[in-house]
Amino acid sequence: MDSPRGKSPRRTWSRPGSYSNSIVLLLLFAIIFTVFSIFGSNFFSVRSVLELLVQTSTFTLLGIGSALVLVVGCIDFSLGAVIALSGTSVVVFAAMGMPIWISIVAASVLGGGIGFANGILVARLRLPSFIVTFAMAMFVYGLLSAFGSFLNAHAGPIPHPENLARLGDLANSPAFRIVSHDASGEEIMLFPGISRIVIIMIAIAVLSHLFLEKTRFGRQAFLVGSNPEASRLSGIEVIRIKIMAFVFASILAGLVGCLLASRLGGSPGGAVGYEIIGIECAMIGGASLSGGTGSIKNTVIGSFIICAISMGLSMTDANHLSLPTLLNGLILLGVVLLDRKRNNK
Repeated sequence: MDSPRGKSPRRTWSRPGSYSNSIVLLLLFAIIFTVFSIFGSNFFSVRSVLELLVQTSTFTLLGIGSALVLVVGCIDFSLGAVIALSGTSVVVFAAMGMPIWISIVAASVLGGGIGFANGILVARLRLPSFIVTFAMAMFVYGLLSAFGSFLNAHAGPIPHPENLARLGDLANSPAFRIVSHDASGEEIMLFPGISRIVIIMIAIAVLSHLFLEKTRFGRQAFLVGSNPEASRLSGIEVIRIKIMAFVFASILAGLVGCLLASRLGGSPGGAVGYEIIGIECAMIGGASLSGGTGSIKNTVIGSFIICAISMGLSMTDANHLSLPTLLNGLILLGVVLLDRKRNNK
């Protein structure tokens, strides 16, 4: 995955058949949504759709980050650890009295630092990205465990609880609410409103799509993933491109950690396995383990597919049979087999 290959750069899966692939993914999502709307209780309702948007937002941001790394021919298994680190950090920063948006930026930049370290080890030292990012994840989780033990033993009460409340308002405060009033003047909610986290996701998805498809960096990233040695000989700064991909992915994962902390009211300790979800979304969207392919818009659709399956199963008795975990593994195996089939053509 990270070693130079002697083949010429190939056209990406995201470009020549992008429209047709998007149609196929949209049809698949429509089928899944229809099935769960029929068999799931309250799956087809305004509130359920809004909840689907909120849950998909974190999957989408992770998928975009994973897609950027996969495009350059690498893989990142540390994104779940970055989520936990940033989610913990933003709570600590807010509790110390730091303004909310500065806390979020600082925690996201801290996550980006993990990506920078990954990029240096992978791109400059030419170490396998699988090993580097997996080791980094274990290091970060160990660091967080030690930090948590220290806080439990020595930390006093949180000095600024109002800042933590405002942190929760980041995701919980809806926009575009539609209200009316009854005869007594009481408010009647006609449309619950879209959560801010959804608006943030849409903005980042659009900007990421334009960045990858319309900028010089995006074109060079596809070339680096297709053939890093040929890209280097043609004057492309392969090391810089790979480092930037890791940094962008970790910054997005750091933002996910902040958003999850705002929704859960504290540190998202259950971030283990989130990196796999991001990889699944990216690969459903056309990214390849061998690099050189990927699509942001298809990654977004892939995120909706994964989240619809997860949310639909949670509304049925299948959730008691551990089917979501089993299905998650089958999806990962399926996208890997699909990736192998595409590369063999």
